[in-house]
Amino acid sequence: MSFLSQLENVIETFLAGGDTPRTTPPHLLLALSGGVDSIVLLHTLSQLSQSRPFTLSAMHVHHGLSPHADTWLQQCAQACLNKQIPFYSQKVQVDLQSGLGVEAAARDARYTALEQVRQQVGADAIVTAHHMQDQAETLLLQLVRGAGVKGLSAMGHWDAERLLLRPLLGVAKAELLQYAAAQQLTWVEDESNADIRYDRNFMRQRAMPVLRERYPQLDQALLRSASHLADAQMLLDTLAQQDLLQCDVREEWLGQSIDISHLHTLGDVRAKNLLRFWFQQRQCRMPNTEQLQDYWKQLSSVKPHRYLHLPLQGQAANHKAYLHHYQGRLYCVAKPAALPNTPLIWQGQQTQIWGDWQVQFKVSKGRGIALARLGISPAAITLNKRYGQPIPLADGIQLLVTPRTGGEVLQPDAKRPRRELKVIFQMLAVPPWQRAFYPVVQVTTTQPTASQTLVALAALAVDEAWRPGRNAYGLEIFLHPL
Repeated sequence: MSFLSQLENVIETFLAGGDTPRTTPPHLLLALSGGVDSIVLLHTLSQLSQSRPFTLSAMHVHHGLSPHADTWLQQCAQACLNKQIPFYSQKVQVDLQSGLGVEAAARDARYTALEQVRQQVGADAIVTAHHMQDQAETLLLQLVRGAGVKGLSAMGHWDAERLLLRPLLGVAKAELLQYAAAQQLTWVEDESNADIRYDRNFMRQRAMPVLRERYPQLDQALLRSASHLADAQMLLDTLAQQDLLQCDVREEWLGQSIDISHLHTLGDVRAKNLLRFWFQQRQCRMPNTEQLQDYWKQLSSVKPHRYLHLPLQGQAANHKAYLHHYQGRLYCVAKPAALPNTPLIWQGQQTQIWGDWQVQFKVSKGRGIALARLGISPAAITLNKRYGQPIPLADGIQLLVTPRTGGEVLQPDAKRPRRELKVIFQMLAVPPWQRAFYPVVQVTTTQPTASQTLVALAALAVDEAWRPGRNAYGLEIFLHPL
């Protein structure tokens, strides 16, 4: 089968697929590096779009790592202009201090930028020009790194999780070069491809030629192996999904939790398979074998009432997550930004931004902080409820949202004594890692004398003296990370 026939089959299979919602007609965003592979794909997809029901656009990511990067951007833009294909570009900052290495850090930055633009333009998939040799190289690189089944299954034609379409995986590099020459296409050459200090280049320039000389069908054989491993991974994921359903999965603040007692009944192999699947579902970067083994060792021996937390790394840049063991459940939750040190002064609005948080001020009947105590009239409340107008506070009164400093006390129940906030957290069963993200609410007055009063712990608890009556209106305060 010619490579054009393979390309058409993959595109038509994607267009006919019903597993992912699509626009009409579907919109494909091509990742255009300017190299021969993506230039050939640009040429063939632009022709195919004339007879098939899809629209095409292209995007170039400027990594800033080569002195020729500006030239590559211009050539990609011109290639799209010549074919009247919408073109997008974005310059990224590659984090060379991430510890991932230049290749991995550049790849992360590239896919983050591509996904951002995909969402902005409403594309249904990102199309990449990975071919058969790329697949073979990826499999061998993963093998020498000691990857498991998921890593060795390499790439598939369609990645529904990341919306990546790879129509050239069954096509040899030689066919692409032959087509480019026949069509007199022009492309760029990345000088870094000759630098064998990078693992992929070493595999491509040194290792693979030797192996192909001895095993001429190497690329096709590795492609079959990757397909078999992908089937095996699908079975492992199916088993993990079935096991996860038995673990009483609950949605939590910024994450999920599962019953750890059932996890213990699965045995080491199935439990670790479940954890890998769960981490992937929560968009966390997969721990390596040693880390996962260490995590499972700690989790399998932790006492039922002991608190334990373990760090995870999110797939997105600067995204952090944690595993927490608390009261017999295992939590996988994101770690939000810390609350600002500077207090937030309520301006009477329904929402305000406070650092990396959105603070919601909700007027509710019989709940929250009594608005009458803030000198707010019934007319102002009515205008807010009906038309969303800001609520004016009485002169000399301010309501502040501020982080806890420790030692604060509150009396939520008139029949009980004042209690420290840490005791209130325990009584309300608020998990330890969430407590730092519940600010206190203070009311300051300047008339008749200056005073500052602690009136609430976010929306969790309100001091008895500041609660509204059953039919009176109060102000509830909720925080949401941006």
